[in-house]
Amino acid sequence: MVDEMDLLRELKDVEPVRPRAFEEARAVLRTAMAVDEAPEPEAPEPEAASRARVRWSRRRTVGLGAAALVAAVAAGVLVVTSASSPGKAPVKAAATANPILAELAADITPLQAKVPGDATLEIRNQSPTSAGLGDHGIGLYTDDGTYYWGNDKSALRRAIVRKAGDDTFKRGVAVALYAVKGDIGTARARMEVANIAPGTDPSAAERAKTEKLKAAAKARGEAYTPPKPPTPERRKEITDNHIWTNAVGALLAAPENPQVRAGVLRIMATMPKVRVTKTTTAGQPTLTLVDGWSDGRETLVVQARTGQPVALLSEVTGIKPSMTYYHNSRVRIADVKAGRF
Repeated sequence: MVDEMDLLRELKDVEPVRPRAFEEARAVLRTAMAVDEAPEPEAPEPEAASRARVRWSRRRTVGLGAAALVAAVAAGVLVVTSASSPGKAPVKAAATANPILAELAADITPLQAKVPGDATLEIRNQSPTSAGLGDHGIGLYTDDGTYYWGNDKSALRRAIVRKAGDDTFKRGVAVALYAVKGDIGTARARMEVANIAPGTDPSAAERAKTEKLKAAAKARGEAYTPPKPPTPERRKEITDNHIWTNAVGALLAAPENPQVRAGVLRIMATMPKVRVTKTTTAGQPTLTLVDGWSDGRETLVVQARTGQPVALLSEVTGIKPSMTYYHNSRVRIADVKAGRF
């Protein structure tokens, strides 16, 4: 059998898969949550969805999940020192926000981006200390939010030359910037749907899945049984999942912009289930944020003083978790386009 890393290596000059090895997997969870108790067809799962689930082994938690903790301690890179208490209710005022995240957001807010360059080069791998290129390829986020990807430096350069970029993260970045000083309730609402392009019907995917379920039931000679509507608690969980997912996406897309980091942290500070733990990663002070749902959980590690992303872990039943580390550097798009990086 050929695994997905073999497939990625064979892609070479084809269109970049952007962070699909990352973002499509999140969409799988969104869909699963949105159609909470839908009956599963007995037909084989579509190949794309199957690959997305496999790729999703890098996300979801509050505090530290057992699997994540065991993996980190075994690697000798993550040490837990102390923990904060999660919020007790959805917040509308800073006084009820997670104090650690609220304080960090406030410390970052006055800062202005002073780093050179007009884009951020990102390498994802399984090492907390080495920025060596791994199986996840190499990405470039321009300061306007456009994302380019290649399985190696040459492929990334060709993607930029062809202007084969993706603007998926632009809306999330814009919401994060608004959240710095804007109304936090409005920021939360906007972040929830930041992954949906303007003019897109958000219920279209759910209707499409319903039709597939109906067709599968008919093929089995059975009557279609619609899923039970989500409970109010489940709807809150779905909303929380979408806000977290899009906020993390914005943070990863603009890790060198302090205003984006401040906005993301301010939004996350209002999320009642997010737990924050003071940790040390590869000898550096970090904060570990974990948010969890009935379908899985995700762990985000950020630098304790700057809020810059360090690592991300997704956990879902049946999939072996794997911590992904982020190594970012500032570059000029012109240099990357010319192969000088």
